[in-house]
Amino acid sequence: MALEPFSQSAALSLGVELELQLVNTNDYDLAPYSDDMLRLMAKVPLPGSVVPEMTSSMIEISTGVCHSSAEVLGQLTQIRDALVKSADKLNIAVTGGGTHPFQMWHDQRIYDKPRFRELSELYGYLSKQFTIFGQHVHVGCPDADTALVLLHRMSRYIPHFIALSASSPFVQAQDTAFDSARLNSVFAFPLSGRAPFALTWDEFSSYFDKMTRTGVVKSMKDFYWDIRPKPEYGTIEIRVFDTPLTIGRAAALAGRRHARARRPVRNAACQPAGGGAAPRDPARRPDPCACGPGQRIHPAHAGRQGGLP
Repeated sequence: MALEPFSQSAALSLGVELELQLVNTNDYDLAPYSDDMLRLMAKVPLPGSVVPEMTSSMIEISTGVCHSSAEVLGQLTQIRDALVKSADKLNIAVTGGGTHPFQMWHDQRIYDKPRFRELSELYGYLSKQFTIFGQHVHVGCPDADTALVLLHRMSRYIPHFIALSASSPFVQAQDTAFDSARLNSVFAFPLSGRAPFALTWDEFSSYFDKMTRTGVVKSMKDFYWDIRPKPEYGTIEIRVFDTPLTIGRAAALAGRRHARARRPVRNAACQPAGGGAAPRDPARRPDPCACGPGQRIHPAHAGRQGGLP
């Protein structure tokens, strides 16, 4: 399957996706009500979309194309209000957070959709363990090469993104000693982590062709990178955030990423520092996952500690 062309989008346009938990109102365990929620939500005209996710106790909401964090907040508010009304009719609740604190992965049901069934067959129990909840932020790029430059420039802030959004300290009724334990489930997938370093779409297309030719992937959806290009939208997608507990915080996180993106997108000649990607330093990832916003960041190029900017 050939890599699709990179669609053009307005530079610095913005979109947000939130994966949300469906819980019953008796003991607040996860509840497999995604089909019922989708049926009710389909009757309400809203910006963006509401779609199923890997297991039947979760759903994903998304905004349309926005141009500011205020617009993101406005659209998320409309969707949130409709979700609450629909959930009330089903006697369930909808909540954020990067993990459910005490659900058991083996109790979850894979949502009945061809892609999810295929992933379940490919990854086995890891698919049910993927009942985790993240926020994805899309940033619009005017062309494919600009998108790749922006992707690598934003990669240096991955520890900051993790720390600022950390909201998943509990997994299967255990205190994990991590502020963000959700990402440990993502790291179990072989195609997670950093995107390969390529600064032109031709280079990236060659890499993608090799991966599809050998049968490793079928589409861009098979890459679980921290940040990945989304050619069908003309964006890059930042994927390391835990879903926050409020839509106000979700909009604020999107606005902060939006501000970070402004300089490299507006200056197309701006290249990643040092002419290449930051070194893949494993020590930089567990620290913000474990300590959240209180963590001291260790810039690989500086030889010193620094706080969150």
